[in-house]
Amino acid sequence: MGHYFRLVSAIGLGGTVAALALYHLVLRRRRADRYEDKRNVRRFSFLERLAHLVAIISLLTLSVTGFAAALNGKSLDGTLWLVHFAVAPVFAVAVAVIAMIWAKDGHLELYDLKWLIHLGGYLWKKDGLPAGRFNAGQKKFFWFVAVFGILLILSGLGRMYPVFGETGQEILYQVHRYAALLLVMGVVAHLYLGTLANPGTLWAMISGYVSSEWAAHHHPNWWETVDKGDKTEEPES
Repeated sequence: MGHYFRLVSAIGLGGTVAALALYHLVLRRRRADRYEDKRNVRRFSFLERLAHLVAIISLLTLSVTGFAAALNGKSLDGTLWLVHFAVAPVFAVAVAVIAMIWAKDGHLELYDLKWLIHLGGYLWKKDGLPAGRFNAGQKKFFWFVAVFGILLILSGLGRMYPVFGETGQEILYQVHRYAALLLVMGVVAHLYLGTLANPGTLWAMISGYVSSEWAAHHHPNWWETVDKGDKTEEPES
């Protein structure tokens, strides 16, 4: 089983990186890298940015410690176990916060179907696609993280408290590491889409603010609903 998981992990992670690299070099539709308007539209609160950052950092930390042991065919112990054990609750809290604050924004609307049909414009040129505060792809990723994050957390708790017998523990172990693998693959794609594929997105998550031009281009339906006060609000210091 250990050899099989190492093979699947290599194919999954390597394939994800290779696919993103191929897309970026060959298929990516070039987009404007700069938006000249003043960034005065508040997009994310401090809590949203903090929870997002903590979730990504904690997941990557858990992945490094967990995969370091699994890919070497060893049990998680020593320093790796201590780090893994300490960071796991942080990840659980971050995922819970994200689920609570973005569940409403993650609700799929009828207009999201058009975005999905055109694959968000990633494979062919198609401007003016409808998108709320989150586009359809971001909404799908939100629910992907919610589902597999919960599986990861619950299976991890089950491993800590062995009440299901040897067979149950083995099932939980397999669920835990494959859920982790899928989450890491998804986060790798998420990091690419939030940086190189969509210039301006990363800065929005860092500062919390975007320009009106960026908002109107990437999230037109959300932009139409933004209050006048939010459009003219000065960025936080």
